[in-house]
Amino acid sequence: MHESAVDRAEGYWFEPRNKFFLANKAIVEHEMRPGRTVSFLSEVDLTEVERIRANAPRPSRPSYTTFVVKAVAMALRDFPYANRRVARRGVWPFGGPRLQAFAGRDVAVAVERDVPGAEGTAFLDVLRDADEAPLDRITLGLQALARADVATNPQWREFSGLIRRFPPWMASLLIRIPVYSPRHWVRYRGGPALVSSPSKYGVDAVLGTWPYPIGVSFGLVKRRPVVVGDAVEPRPTFFLTLNFDRRVMAGAQAARFFKRMVDALERAETDMAPYMTPEVPLTRVDFPTVDIPTREK
Repeated sequence: MHESAVDRAEGYWFEPRNKFFLANKAIVEHEMRPGRTVSFLSEVDLTEVERIRANAPRPSRPSYTTFVVKAVAMALRDFPYANRRVARRGVWPFGGPRLQAFAGRDVAVAVERDVPGAEGTAFLDVLRDADEAPLDRITLGLQALARADVATNPQWREFSGLIRRFPPWMASLLIRIPVYSPRHWVRYRGGPALVSSPSKYGVDAVLGTWPYPIGVSFGLVKRRPVVVGDAVEPRPTFFLTLNFDRRVMAGAQAARFFKRMVDALERAETDMAPYMTPEVPLTRVDFPTVDIPTREK
């Protein structure tokens, strides 16, 4: 009798071999090390963020991810010690561990992909120098990223192509080359920070470990009781979480970095005011790996 028929008779079965599942398994097992990380969580008042969103034109209305990306990039600019990762200089085992510092304030964003049989599949792309980009430019970049496919996004084309073309063991090694190569890390993964959020599915908070020195997540935005002076008011909030590599920065330094992110969001009308009226035309130079459409007049 065929193996699958025997398995089903026992009440279970093995699904067909899936290369995307094996690639995701390799990243999780080799790059996510909870023992090296610490997590912070804070509830963030989004009153000012919501006012900005309400007054923005719909085609380029900033998403919540836009504001989080901007807050992360601003914090990386203000606290350069966070803009680093542990890497090796030279070829292992001859190159010892060093701190790799990044010139830009690049922020990677995780994007889910609908791959049958491998629902854990996601890829990421990098928003370059996000601290300098206007909010509408980040928003358009994120919109393009959400629609990305192999024809429009080089990052997804290369990532999925490696997985499809090569044997699983080889693909798993190739997609992890950036971990060991500082130059490839900058090219394919950007800097130290990754933003990811499943909030649209109704998750209130996310606590996890990520394949980055800094992992930032946020949950569902909804009205919650907030103490304002001596009163309690219903205000829009979300829970923001930071997972950081304890080898890169200590708890006090990470707390200051995290507080800067929270402040940037809660004081968005002031802190992000310079980025609300772009003065430079939208070009691919800002996000070279994301196919951003031209701004409509």
